[in-house]
Amino acid sequence: MSVRDNIRESLYAFIKLEGSKVAFADKVGVTKSAVTNWTNGNNAPDIETIAKISNMYDVPLSDILEGRVTSDDVKEPCTRWVRVPMYGSIAAGKPIEMAVVDGEMSIPIEMHKKYPRSFLLRVEGESMNKRLPNGSLALINPTKDVIDGHAYAVAVNGYNATIKRVKKYENGLELVPDSTDPTIKPKVYDFGDASTETVTVIGEVVWCVYPFDYEV
Repeated sequence: MSVRDNIRESLYAFIKLEGSKVAFADKVGVTKSAVTNWTNGNNAPDIETIAKISNMYDVPLSDILEGRVTSDDVKEPCTRWVRVPMYGSIAAGKPIEMAVVDGEMSIPIEMHKKYPRSFLLRVEGESMNKRLPNGSLALINPTKDVIDGHAYAVAVNGYNATIKRVKKYENGLELVPDSTDPTIKPKVYDFGDASTETVTVIGEVVWCVYPFDYEV
């Protein structure tokens, strides 16, 4: 058989596990028509998609390409990782406009189950470098509630974004850095002052991914 035929035979095992082409398509993140074209032999998934399927079901890539995957090989999907949205840079220092960037990145399934609406934001700056180094990815759980002293992504004036520890007061908030740089100071927003900028909580920082070249 050809490689395309081998891949098609392997796909049947995954489809059988999920129960239908629709369920398999949803799991992989493609359309049902794409899966139908694959199983009909009209075309085949590209190598990136095959690699994704391989990782998702914890089946060797070579087994898929050689048609050696059967329903007995695939007992259940690999559920160790889930892909979540990844947005643009968010300043941990001087607030900058938060630019949305299309993309996804995998996080542990345990985190996704605990925070199903979470998303990743890239940290820029040194004002949170004791916990969030420059270049790290912060996992944000959307919330309006604030636990005093926890780290949050906040919007300043509706469109600027930064990550700081947040302290609540009777009529305001204080954004507190957690940095090795003593020149980066906390900032108080007094809501009783008409000139004070509006601060809106986007979500709590619940997890992070350090940059690959980070040194402990």
